[in-house]
Amino acid sequence: MMISKCYVWMWLPGATEPVVAGELQFDGQGRQAFAYGRSFLERTNAAPIYEPELPLGRGVHEPISGLDLFSCLRDAAPDAWGRRVIANRMFGKGEVEIGQDIDERTYLLQSGSDRTGALDFQESASDYVSRDMDTATLVDLHEAAELLATDHSIPADLEEALYHGTANGGARPKAAITSDTSKYIAKFSISTDTFQIMKAEYVAMSLAARIGLDVATVSLENVVGKDVLLVERFDRGKGAGGWYRRSLVSALTVLGLDERWAREASYPDLVDQIRVNGVEFRKDATELFSRLVFNVLMGNTDDHARNHSFFVEGGKIRLTPAYDITPFPRAGGEAGHGMKVTRVSNLSRINLCLETAADYGLSEEKARAIVERQISGIMSNFDELCKDAGMTTAMIERLRGRAVLNPDVFAECEEFNPKGW
Repeated sequence: MMISKCYVWMWLPGATEPVVAGELQFDGQGRQAFAYGRSFLERTNAAPIYEPELPLGRGVHEPISGLDLFSCLRDAAPDAWGRRVIANRMFGKGEVEIGQDIDERTYLLQSGSDRTGALDFQESASDYVSRDMDTATLVDLHEAAELLATDHSIPADLEEALYHGTANGGARPKAAITSDTSKYIAKFSISTDTFQIMKAEYVAMSLAARIGLDVATVSLENVVGKDVLLVERFDRGKGAGGWYRRSLVSALTVLGLDERWAREASYPDLVDQIRVNGVEFRKDATELFSRLVFNVLMGNTDDHARNHSFFVEGGKIRLTPAYDITPFPRAGGEAGHGMKVTRVSNLSRINLCLETAADYGLSEEKARAIVERQISGIMSNFDELCKDAGMTTAMIERLRGRAVLNPDVFAECEEFNPKGW
């Protein structure tokens, strides 16, 4: 069986330069195996990539039963948009055709180095070569993203701009950009969008911050008449010696689930993991419950397990700031979430949130107070933030009641329903 390999490089806590952590192998069926390098294990500050999957120690590690890939390494791999960009670079089109398979090793080595978290992938175990590109303008990035998203050919002078979006997760067009003091993910609107999605995300994220949730900082820009959302990265920081990276994993990894089983993820199961492995259970559990309630109230039903993540701190985990919160208008009332609200149901209902309050260590009184405070905060700030974002009146009314504070979420909890809002 043919074996291929690459090397995993890692930024250790506080470091501004990476070190080689170990060798990642792929067999002919695409199944991975990993071994830490001796030099890495001998470091006094060596830290596991993610202890439940890759604990520090000699020998060969294999993925947990039922998986072909290490989830903690998959979190650092390109997602749907990045894979589309790589396919375009390799084959001159946005989609991979039959007979043009791209294996996981190629995706890892063809994506940019400024990827999510504290890892990168290299062909060499001794020489680190960054695949970061020169900074492109937002205008170039937006034009390139629009062309690829709408299945048009990409001019040569814009092709490199697309490379900025290969190392970050998600299915929508995006790119990594850097200023003197911060790093951002730029998220682009495109002509095929059916509503003002970047404005909606800006409003939801800003609302979350105003009512006290821990969320990534966002700003809204206008580029050639289109919306661009800038999300400040929380996995990067700048010290005296340069940029350092913070290690993180997705909730999908924390739950030990493959992409195929993502629908089995639930908020209560996730808080169980925080109870066992979290640095601060009470703080993170209360924050996770608050995010669940906010997602229900705002109509953010795309809250799947890759849209939650955790910092890795040795053998422990800590909830990262929230991101990717977007209200989605719906024609009817009833809706389901990307993660289950209870252990068995993903139905978007406040009463189901309250039923699980004890799992988060919350009393019924405290849980109800969180719901009431969020409803009040949404009602007080929604219109102002929509206007700040330049949202049309028609779009505001499309979100109001159809996504934000949809009456259906108050079924069996009518006392919370702000009728007439």
